[in-house]
Amino acid sequence: MELKPIPVEVLLSLIYQDSLRSCSGKLIRWSDLKPKINTYIHSVWQKHWDAEGANKLHEVLHNLGEDLHRRGEGAGRKLETAMRRLRVGHTWRTQSYLLKNEQQPFCSACDSLYTVRHILIECPDFQDTRRKNFSVTDLYRLFREVNPSRIVGYLKDLGVYGNI
Repeated sequence: MELKPIPVEVLLSLIYQDSLRSCSGKLIRWSDLKPKINTYIHSVWQKHWDAEGANKLHEVLHNLGEDLHRRGEGAGRKLETAMRRLRVGHTWRTQSYLLKNEQQPFCSACDSLYTVRHILIECPDFQDTRRKNFSVTDLYRLFREVNPSRIVGYLKDLGVYGNI
């Protein structure tokens, strides 16, 4: 993703023109401009995010600024760390091959690449355990609709929670 710098003069000019319309002759304070600057910068970042088509994080996060950090009942640091690792798709079990300079592992049950998506959503061998804990079919809904303690329960049932 390449971000092109926006000249400060252009940014301030756009914001100033918008502020003139909304303030109609009043003095413009920094506190009036700051939210407009933040909104403009967020929209620029969102456009760049939307243009990134081949990014696996799009599956989890559609809009920048979404709150993905829901806490489970009695969530501790270990649960929060595990959930963050799952969201970005980087766990010891799925990424350690990079550190060991090995080939990417395949699922022994269905011979698919062993990824977080595969463990949480796709593997047919885990289907019964998955159904017992949650019934969503994509990562976007999983991290929004399912309580984190249910996801961790699923991983514990599979015996892979310790390797997250």
